[in-house]
Amino acid sequence: MKLKILIYFILIFSLLYSCSKHDTDVTTKPGTLDYMELFKSQSPFYNSIPSNAQTDANSEIMIQGFVEQSKQGFVIAVKKWTVAVYNADANTPLHDVKLTAYWAPENKLVNVPIPDYAEPDPSDDGSMVIIDQNNGCIYDFWKMRNTMGKWKAGWGNALPLESNGIFPKGFSARGSGFELLQGVIWPQELEKGEINHALIFSYDYTRSGGFVSPATESDGTSDGIENIPEGALLQLNPDLDLSLLNLNDYELTVAKAMQKYGMYCADDGGGVQLYAINPVSFSKNPYENIWGDKTYVDLSKIPAGQFRVLKLPPQQNSEPELVSNSCAEFR
Repeated sequence: MKLKILIYFILIFSLLYSCSKHDTDVTTKPGTLDYMELFKSQSPFYNSIPSNAQTDANSEIMIQGFVEQSKQGFVIAVKKWTVAVYNADANTPLHDVKLTAYWAPENKLVNVPIPDYAEPDPSDDGSMVIIDQNNGCIYDFWKMRNTMGKWKAGWGNALPLESNGIFPKGFSARGSGFELLQGVIWPQELEKGEINHALIFSYDYTRSGGFVSPATESDGTSDGIENIPEGALLQLNPDLDLSLLNLNDYELTVAKAMQKYGMYCADDGGGVQLYAINPVSFSKNPYENIWGDKTYVDLSKIPAGQFRVLKLPPQQNSEPELVSNSCAEFR
């Protein structure tokens, strides 16, 4: 009899624990993340391309390489190699994040508000963003990891939300100096069918020798004028009739943004890759009714050969420099 009672209580406890755990899994992360037009008052990403914008003299040869890269994949990264995003508030616990990159000018970014449920993008880049509207700050991390409750990253930095979203002299978590969320696609934009900013992309032949404005640093490694420097703005032919391409709703939304605002070369990587907020940021996949449960979303119906590189500013090759601000507290 005592054994039966004991088994009964064990079963009840297990059931309660299971329900509690299920509730936690569902409710700890938000079901949605409020869409924010970050840095809108100052960021160049919100500038539409004027009708008289000039094409760079070497655009044609640069686009040839862009087309070749697109054959390896012209995609939106969704569940890997993109960015996880979380909101912080006044109750979010503060953590010191150890910085481990050999080139890091500081060893620790301190007093970072990180929700208990936060986890970075699962790829090796481990990209993660914390938006702290309460204090007007945004935190970017590269190679972020949590081990036994301790956070560490290859590198991390922060900017005020009242900025242009570009690290003034580099030392960003993005190859080009752009804040990690600049040019990233939000699920709400796809639901609405309208993206009101430039996008970003990476590809494998970013030009060495420095960046072009508005970028402030570069990790480009490929020599030659046929390669695109980080900071370059590409535009999908504005005269291209998108109705002839048989695009679905989200492809059409992306293509319209490529025509109106363009997309900046922002990082080095294989194929041609755009970015959407990683669904790991949410308790449920916000793209379920948009493109389903995909790790990468194909964009090959958008013709890569129909892009042009807008006239490039002079390439710069200055060394990155850590610039202090009210949000980044290093120790």
